[in-house]
Amino acid sequence: MRELSVYFCPQCGRYGYYQLVKNTICPNCDVKMLRLDITYQRFMDLSLEERDSLIIKAVLAIHNSVTGRLIAADRAHNYRATVAALSTRVQELEAENKELNSTIDWMHQTIWDLLKKNKALEHQLSDPETRPAKPD
Repeated sequence: MRELSVYFCPQCGRYGYYQLVKNTICPNCDVKMLRLDITYQRFMDLSLEERDSLIIKAVLAIHNSVTGRLIAADRAHNYRATVAALSTRVQELEAENKELNSTIDWMHQTIWDLLKKNKALEHQLSDPETRPAKPD
């Protein structure tokens, strides 16, 4: 029987124990996992902190831009920043909406004033006593 080997994902750092290389696909990233240069038994004898340190060193040895990906993952799950940005946008939209509503109110008032003046003029023109004389 084959011995278990320790494999890790070079993208997310997830690790697992496999006997066959064909099974070493990361379930998170769907990429081929890489073998750690340590026996299964030695890996199991390590503490959790030592295991994490070993995995981190292996990932950093492969990629120099890991910190960028880690920060990107943190940003993707940082809902506070998203909520703050959306709250700011909501405040901007509310201010814009208030300004637009005041413009609409002004336009309605102007239209009603013009309609009243128009009715008054029509009434004045239809009344023979107040109708202006036509020039000859």
